Amino acid sequence: MKHLCRWLTFLIAALLTRPLWSEAYSEYAVKAAYLYNFAKFVEWPPGAFSKNDAPLVICIAGDNPFGDTLTVISNKTVDNHPVEVRNTSVMASFDRCHIIFISRAEQGRFKTVLAKLARLPILTVSDISGFAQFGGMIELFEAEQRIRFNININAARQANLRLSSQLLKLATIVN
Repeated sequence: MKHLCRWLTFLIAALLTRPLWSEAYSEYAVKAAYLYNFAKFVEWPPGAFSKNDAPLVICIAGDNPFGDTLTVISNKTVDNHPVEVRNTSVMASFDRCHIIFISRAEQGRFKTVLAKLARLPILTVSDISGFAQFGGMIELFEAEQRIRFNININAARQANLRLSSQLLKLATIVN
């Protein structure tokens, strides 16, 4: 765990000290890295995975703004769970998802999706402005050409998800 914490701290520090729109990184390549790293610092409740090596499923609800950048994380694992990425409609059944990224294209419907997911052990992430204040768990936003994030700790607790203190240290906590 110490190795993972050091790695995440290094990655986040590197991303926060380097201008976001450099040639090496696109906005959604950075956000894809965040999705993968968020998974490492979340503890899902017993029963969230059907077996010890079941896939950790990241669902993209609505339009996929990531393009091909998510293929990089599709080949990785988190705690013996291979990462699987799925594109899905915003009104689909999300019962097999562990993380859901709600795209900006769903700004008009995201509150309905959050209500549908309330208390389910699914980490909700978006870059929609105000997402965390309206009950989403992690809101990604740009500040000074860097990606930052807000965390709604109450929403995560209601879903029975435990977020690492290492992750919380890097976020702005909102209610």
